[in-house]
Amino acid sequence: MTDHRRYKRFELEEEIMFARQLIHPNCYYGGTAMNYSMSGICVVSRYEVVPGDNLCLRIIGRHLHSTTSLDNLTCMTEVKWCHPVGSAEQPSFLTGLQYLGDKIPSFFKP
Repeated sequence: MTDHRRYKRFELEEEIMFARQLIHPNCYYGGTAMNYSMSGICVVSRYEVVPGDNLCLRIIGRHLHSTTSLDNLTCMTEVKWCHPVGSAEQPSFLTGLQYLGDKIPSFFKP
């Protein structure tokens, strides 16, 4: 199987928070980042989102304590896809997010 991605993916297992900007901009949901590239990030969460939604994404894992600015750990994204991956008893969703604009935080740059 050929990988047609434009950018190389880098593994990343960090806790994240995200807010749905148009619906509840101050209500953050939790999840885990799985990997990222220069164009986007893949996360898994118990919360389902809809393709086209804009999310404010923030890394809250160990890196939160190593920076003096949340700007380095925060970015705006658009949901490109969201697939169920958990069981009926413990549902979870694998979600592909694309960074919006040229505002990729330095933490997300390899």
